[in-house]
Amino acid sequence: MPENSGGTIRGTGAKSAVVGFDPIERAWVTGEATKPSFATAPVLDGELLVDEASREAVATDLGNITNHKPAAVLRPRSADDIAAMIRFCRAHDITVSTRGNAHTTFGQGLTDGLVIENRYLNRIHSIGKDVAEVDAGILWKDLVNAAYEQKPRLTPPAITGYTSLTVGGTLSVGGLGGLVGALNTGLQVDHVRELEVVTGTGAIERCSPEHKPDLFEAVLGGLGQCGVITKAVVDLVPATERARTYVLEYTDNAKFFSDVRTLIERPAIDHVYAELYSPESTPSHRLFATALYDPATPPNDKVAAEGLTTEPIIDDTTYLDYVYKIDTLVDGMRETVNWDRLVKPWYDVWLSGAVVEDYVAEVQSQLSARDIGPYGISLLYPQRRSHMTRPYPPVPEANGSDWVFVLDINTVAEAPGIDPEFIEEMLDRNERMLAHARKQYGAVLYPIGSLRLTAQDWRTHYGDKWSAFRAAKSRYDPSAILATGQKIFQDE
Repeated sequence: MPENSGGTIRGTGAKSAVVGFDPIERAWVTGEATKPSFATAPVLDGELLVDEASREAVATDLGNITNHKPAAVLRPRSADDIAAMIRFCRAHDITVSTRGNAHTTFGQGLTDGLVIENRYLNRIHSIGKDVAEVDAGILWKDLVNAAYEQKPRLTPPAITGYTSLTVGGTLSVGGLGGLVGALNTGLQVDHVRELEVVTGTGAIERCSPEHKPDLFEAVLGGLGQCGVITKAVVDLVPATERARTYVLEYTDNAKFFSDVRTLIERPAIDHVYAELYSPESTPSHRLFATALYDPATPPNDKVAAEGLTTEPIIDDTTYLDYVYKIDTLVDGMRETVNWDRLVKPWYDVWLSGAVVEDYVAEVQSQLSARDIGPYGISLLYPQRRSHMTRPYPPVPEANGSDWVFVLDINTVAEAPGIDPEFIEEMLDRNERMLAHARKQYGAVLYPIGSLRLTAQDWRTHYGDKWSAFRAAKSRYDPSAILATGQKIFQDE
C-alpha cells in the first residue's frame, strides 16, 4: 500500500478526514494538510484514530499502575493494515505496541506512539479435525466455544485460567494452561503449528518449525519484540463432557506439597493447581485436582484420592463450566467491585520443583492480608518441563526435577483509584522478592507482573538465550520500534 495514497481517521462525530504525520512537529495531523512536511498515512481497511477517547481507552492495562496515552490507535481489519502502519511508523521513528485484552499489569503493552488493537482481528478462519486457524485477536473463550460445537467435540489442549484473553497475547508470553493442560501438554506455545507475523520492517511472513524457524521461535514467547502475530494455526484435541475436581484444604505446607507431588504424577488426574492464602487464613492452602471425563467412563474417586493426607471435597461440573470458572468469578467482580479499575501489582515467577516447597513456605510466612487484598489470590501451577518444547519463555533449570511451577501473587487493591503509597510499597516488595528468589532459589521471571526491570535484569532473565534473542531482534525489528514498553532493549 503506497504511503502517499491517504488515510482515514474516525472518532466521535467524525465521518472521515485525511490523517498523516508531521515528522518535524512529531504530531499526527487531521483535516486538510498543507505543510510541506506532512506525510500522508496509508489507506487502511480498518481505522486509524487520534481522538481523545480512543487514545485514553488504551492508556493503561489491567494493573492500572502505568499510564501512557498513545498518539494514535490502529483498529486493523487485516495484516496489510498492520504491515502498512509499521512501515509508516518505522519511516518516521514512531514506536508501536500491540494490545490484545491488555492483561499485563505494568504497562508492558503501552507506548507513546501507535497502539495496535489486535482484538479487531477476530475471525476463526477454519476448524479441522485436530487444528484451527484463527486471527490473533480472537479470544480463547471464542475458540473453545467454536471447537466444542464440533462433532466430535474438540478443545485446545492448553487453556489459560482466564479465557477472555487473545490468542496472540498469550502466545506472545507463553500461555500457561491454567485450568486445562500443564501436566501433560506443555504451554500454549507448544501447540502452535504455524504463524502469520508482521515483522518490525513491515513484512508479512508465514513461519513454522520448518519455514523461517528463527522467526517462529522468536515470536512465540517473545513478548512482541520481533513481530506482531496476526494469525495462528493451533492444535485441537478431543474434548470431554464433564470435569470432576477434588478439592483439598491444608494448613500444613509439607502435607500440601506431599499431595501435590502425588497428584501431578497420578494418571487419573489431568490437571492440578492451587490457591495460597496468608498464613492467618484457614485453610492456608487449597489444592484442586481435576479429572476430565465422559459420563460413560467416570473417574474412580477412590483411586483418584488414594494415599492423600486429607479427604477431598468433590466438585463435578460440565466441561465448559469448569473451563470458564475464573471468567465467571472475574465477571462477577467486574459487576460488584469495579474490578477493571482496581490496582493490581502482581508478582509472577517460575521455580524448579526441587525448591518450590521451600520457597512457598518462606514467602507464604511473610504474606499479610494487605499483600493479597480482599479480591486477590496467590496461585501455584505445576508444569512438566519435558513437555515444554520452545526456547521461550525461559524457565529454571531442572535441578533433578522434571517439574517447574509458576507462583503468582495476584495482589489487588481494596478500592478503585490510584494510591501511590500502596503502589510503591508493592513494587518495592516485588523487586525485593525477585532479587531474593533469583539468588537463593534460581527463580525465573514470568513477565506478566509488575516489576521495574533494568536492561541487565533482562539479560539475566534470558541467560544463555540472550544472544539468539538479540540477534532475532536485530534481524526482524532492526529499528527497535516494537514493544518498547517491555524496556528489554532500553539501553541499546
